[in-house]
Amino acid sequence: MVSRSPLFLVVVLLATSGWVADAKKKKKTKPKDPKPTILPKHLQLCAGKRPLNAKRHGSKLTWLLEASGDATLTFSSSSQHQAACWILYDDVKHGASRNNKELFLQRYALATLYISTTKSNTTDWDWPLAADEPSALITKGHWGSTKHHECKWYGVHCDWNNKVVRLDLGFLKLDGLLIRELSVLNSLKDVDLHANDLQGVLPNKLLDELVNVRALRLHMNGFFGNLPIEVESMEKLQELILFGNYLSGAIPTVLGDLSQLETLDLYANNFAGKIPSHLGKLKKLSYLDLHDNDLTGTMPSELKKLPNLKTLVADCLGPKPEVRCDFCTICCKGQMDGTYERKCVDMKSGKDVNTNAAK
Repeated sequence: MVSRSPLFLVVVLLATSGWVADAKKKKKTKPKDPKPTILPKHLQLCAGKRPLNAKRHGSKLTWLLEASGDATLTFSSSSQHQAACWILYDDVKHGASRNNKELFLQRYALATLYISTTKSNTTDWDWPLAADEPSALITKGHWGSTKHHECKWYGVHCDWNNKVVRLDLGFLKLDGLLIRELSVLNSLKDVDLHANDLQGVLPNKLLDELVNVRALRLHMNGFFGNLPIEVESMEKLQELILFGNYLSGAIPTVLGDLSQLETLDLYANNFAGKIPSHLGKLKKLSYLDLHDNDLTGTMPSELKKLPNLKTLVADCLGPKPEVRCDFCTICCKGQMDGTYERKCVDMKSGKDVNTNAAK
């Protein structure tokens, strides 16, 4: 038997513990989807147009299939199909000529967003200050223009490398579904689509892949269903504002893993059940609004220990509150207390407050 010195054993233990720690930190790698096969139907994607060339357009068709999938891309009524035909045939200067995958899909995703939220319905985007502009393109903020780079489209902000870093599209009367293709915007840091009429469920793929987003503002829309647990992938998220939707189910415990989160506003949804104690892990959290939901029970004591929490709002007002909380800064009467009264009180001053005025 070979003898080992105590020092040798210590070194081995330290090295092993380091490997274990590293292994815990590493996330499970996501399996890559198989590369799509270009079929004859893809070369004749757009009815009434000349067939595409497999050698010339093969890469772009592959990128489009990876982004949207075969069924969606080939469905002639879909926004994705219409955007693909536009970028391949009409958008020669800024779209079809691009050989960079990220920049090609960036323009495709924004074109899909435009078509999905306008041409699929009867609503025109409400472009601010457009009344004084004689040009139809300017009235539409250049969206859908083959003459303008997408970084010149209204509300689109890019970095020095022409990659989209911010979408500022609040109060524009957008409706329809939130498309998953926005997930290809790898450099996106700030998404503001508030006060529109977007509907449907939040796309899992979108939340799973927008890993660089710091602020996500989707409030005052018509989103419903659960908040997908894929939100846990947004590790850099600092601001999550979802108030004024129809989101339901339990508040995901994985929100407690978003260590950079400073603002979490879930006001006026249909979340139900207990408030997860995992939110007490958010050491940087300064603002948390949970009122006007169907939440019950006691506010977790872990939240009381958060060092930076300045505002905590819940349905904790009255002798029989929906949520019991003795450290909330603002308490409101909720929607299950048997009255139609809507009232919020600053617990320090005792004065009525309008929580909407600050939003």
